[in-house]
Amino acid sequence: MKHLVVVALALFTACKKTEKADSSSAAKSTEDKAGKPAAAPSGPFAAWDMPARQAAFQGAHVAPGSALGMWEAWEVAGDKVTTFDGTTEKQLEFKLISPCEVKITEKSDGGSSSTTHHYTLLDGKIVTGLGNAGSRKGPEAVACVSNALFTVDAKGACTEWTASMFDDGKYEQKPGTCGFKKEGDKEVFVATANGSESTLEVHGDALLSQQLAGSHSEKVADFAAAKAARDAKK
Repeated sequence: MKHLVVVALALFTACKKTEKADSSSAAKSTEDKAGKPAAAPSGPFAAWDMPARQAAFQGAHVAPGSALGMWEAWEVAGDKVTTFDGTTEKQLEFKLISPCEVKITEKSDGGSSSTTHHYTLLDGKIVTGLGNAGSRKGPEAVACVSNALFTVDAKGACTEWTASMFDDGKYEQKPGTCGFKKEGDKEVFVATANGSESTLEVHGDALLSQQLAGSHSEKVADFAAAKAARDAKK
């Protein structure tokens, strides 16, 4: 009889745990469907306030497209983005993967394809487009240059991070070549990726390549305004 009671208690406990897990999962699913910002991954970059960056992306933008001279309307809602290139409107998956990279994924019956965009925060607003980008906090920095990501700590040590090919969301690290320096009377950030040195301009707490500084996204009131702004840039 004692054995039966023990078994019954064990089964009851297991059922309670399953119900709790299912309830949590359902709540998360409801939040995503409601269009609330999904939890932004932080990984090794938690110091750069990934949730704030995710929140700053929410809403409508007019943004550079896949090539120079091309523009798109975006509307970001949670982990989805609706895009319009003047011909086709699409709803795509939207995911911040670092403090200066966002991945946009299009899924179809044949699989999926992704594009990665560099971005930063300039005066609290998202800036994205074609070019390299990063952020600074005093002597510290994070920057996306080419297909590599660099961080500089408070002592000036540079680390190069490369996304793992086998473990999504994980990074491999090694000593890098990067840091702040003076060019004339201006401070710039330089990083060597794939054997080539790139320079980013310092705009307050934002680091921008010259190309991105000259042409980048703008936040607008809503998706209709983003479409109108896209048309005006043709």
